Amino acid sequence: MNKMIYKSLSAGIVLMGVIHIIATFTPRIANLLAPLSEGAQNSFTYMSLMCGALLVLGGTLVFMLAEKLSNHPFLLTPFLHILMILAIDGILAVIFMPHNPFAWIIFSLTVSLFFYHMIAKR
Repeated sequence: MNKMIYKSLSAGIVLMGVIHIIATFTPRIANLLAPLSEGAQNSFTYMSLMCGALLVLGGTLVFMLAEKLSNHPFLLTPFLHILMILAIDGILAVIFMPHNPFAWIIFSLTVSLFFYHMIAKR
């Protein structure tokens, strides 16, 4: 398996997670949240931060574990679960935000990573 592909895609996912977290506090998002109640604003902020954190955590784990798979086969199942959750996140991003170009970038990175793993493990 080409570890550079895993590392490149997962680094991109981490970057998108960091961008997601930072974007949560931009004036553009704040203006969209202004009409909401304080409770709804806090809920949106929490959900947005956790979406970014999911990308950061999942991408970091893939980055760290990619080179360990050949020596530690017991990691294959949890690694696959991480890839599946990331791919589901990418798919849901484009379903719920089809006009957001960042959703399409997340979709491309996460689904590519999942399918690369499925092809590479053969």
